Amino acid sequence: MASEAPGRPPGYPLGDPIPQAVLQRQAADLARARRRGLIGGLPTYLKLGGPGFIGAALTLGAGTMTSSMLAGAEFGYRTLWIFWVAAGSGMFMMAAMARFTCRGGFNLIEKQAELHGWFLARVLTASIGMATVAVAFNFGQVALGTHLIDSLAQIDGPGFPQEFNWPLYIVVTSWIALSYGRAGSGGTRLLEAFMKWSLAAMILCFAACLVVVGIDWPAALKGTFMPWLPSGVMGIDLFIASTAAAIGVADWVLYHFTAHVKGWRREHEGLARVDLIAGFFVPFFIVNFLVVSVFAGTLHASGDIPRSAAELASSLVPLLGETGAQYAFMIGFLAVPVTSTIGLCLLSAMGIHEAFGWKPDVRSWRWKVCLLLPQIGFLAAWYPSPVMLIIIIAAALSLTNNIVGWSFYMLLNDRKLMGASRCRSRIWNLGVMIQITLLNCVAITYVFNRLGWWQS
Repeated sequence: MASEAPGRPPGYPLGDPIPQAVLQRQAADLARARRRGLIGGLPTYLKLGGPGFIGAALTLGAGTMTSSMLAGAEFGYRTLWIFWVAAGSGMFMMAAMARFTCRGGFNLIEKQAELHGWFLARVLTASIGMATVAVAFNFGQVALGTHLIDSLAQIDGPGFPQEFNWPLYIVVTSWIALSYGRAGSGGTRLLEAFMKWSLAAMILCFAACLVVVGIDWPAALKGTFMPWLPSGVMGIDLFIASTAAAIGVADWVLYHFTAHVKGWRREHEGLARVDLIAGFFVPFFIVNFLVVSVFAGTLHASGDIPRSAAELASSLVPLLGETGAQYAFMIGFLAVPVTSTIGLCLLSAMGIHEAFGWKPDVRSWRWKVCLLLPQIGFLAAWYPSPVMLIIIIAAALSLTNNIVGWSFYMLLNDRKLMGASRCRSRIWNLGVMIQITLLNCVAITYVFNRLGWWQS
């Protein structure tokens, strides 16, 4: 088994390796943090974490925000429970990714290709689950981001139209993504810090809007803990949109590789689990809670509700009243597509390299081209979203999520591969199986709904 090999190279070979002295210092810091307990050690965990925040920032994209805004506008607080269920069910598989990195120490897709075949690893996981998703889904991020830049400029000025502001969006997101992996220049720390501060900005800005709008706490608490869905196709569609946008193959594999970039080993697995909760689950739920609540307090039951994220945002802003609240909402909302685009660029580069079995090197032109490929989404400044392409990819993902998920499940329980580190918890295994099944069902039904094949 590769897991306990003491001399294995630290981290994913993107660029500069992490010195052993740094990893040993982290191990000592983590040991002290464990002795102080979860609360006392939390500052250390937050400082050393990072992959969870990258995952949350990727997942909190245009699709997730659209489903949150629609849920609040149409149903008030009653569907808040969906978001912690969607993210919570994914924690089981994300914990498996941490186990593969910290105790396995191997490249997951290479091991998958070795044990389960090149088609599953190189095509379904890397090409479809990572690279294709990154390129196609970035159209929605760019469309939303450039619209929000224009909307920000219109609050107290003449505006900054999408067809002119897209270079600003592309340059900023590309620069941050291209910095990743360069230890000497602090690029990895820069990207992780940007993701952390962006998530904090989302929370603070949306919370400020909620203070202005107000919240019905009894209704919000009831919606958080009492499951409810509208009847018929609408309820199914809402549940699908919210859960399918949460966690899938892209999130699983990105977490595995970004944890490798950190050089995480056996002593980092506890950090990885705290990072998943504090960096991924908590920000994901809080941001969605705030967005749903803001729209529940403003657009709910207002009649004709827009269907797109851009139109929903435009309808909300005048209702916030104060200019400060309008700026706060737009700034927090702009952080959503920006961070997702950065994550999708990383996903694209990693996916294409894994599809062809190339060794990644952030200083190579090949890496840079693969990373920038999703930025073809600048076309969204004129053509918001390739709807049929998204439907086709969603159909492919319904197969990919299922097959790749079961492959990872078998790797997690493989005695020869994982040895004593294989999964021995029935609850953990059950949680992984539930998420795989849920993702497959919702992806298939999502495609049926979009094509009009699902009848009420």
